[in-house]
Amino acid sequence: METATIRGAKVLLPSEDDAPVTSWPFASPSADEKVANIDFRGVDLGSHRLVDISLERCRFTGSRLMGVSMTRTSLKDVLFEGCRFDYSTWDQVKVNGAVAFVNCSFRETGIARSDLRGAVFDECAFGPEITSTKMSGTDLRGSDLSGLSGLPSLVGAQVTETQLRQLTEAMVRDLKLAVAEISP
Repeated sequence: METATIRGAKVLLPSEDDAPVTSWPFASPSADEKVANIDFRGVDLGSHRLVDISLERCRFTGSRLMGVSMTRTSLKDVLFEGCRFDYSTWDQVKVNGAVAFVNCSFRETGIARSDLRGAVFDECAFGPEITSTKMSGTDLRGSDLSGLSGLPSLVGAQVTETQLRQLTEAMVRDLKLAVAEISP
């Protein structure tokens, strides 16, 4: 069984016995599906609703998930590479095993009431609005955090010293702080 290691996360990849697929394997994304052991290449799930879906041992490469709505979605051993999640909404998304996002885009994404503990976001444009989400142990190192909103959810997340400047800017923006000099 092949694995991909991204910043310490060891993601178990789909077996190479089956050819990669370029479309969703079901008639339409729907509720209560378990999707396992599939290598997705360039799949377009834009504006679809994924409700009560379990993704396990899947790989998404160059896929478009713009505007996708994920509710009560479970992720285990999933690797997303070069995917676009812009304008998507995540509600109660839970990471249950190794999950990595590499070179993905999350512009104007809403993430709420989710559990992303231990996930890895590597070289991502990570600019979501995050509320009531657990991210302790989430590795954000190497990602652009300049558009991020929702600092309280980042408790325990891993960032670099360079990213602290981006988080300071996010704090000033989120808290609507007025920065002024003291007059002599």
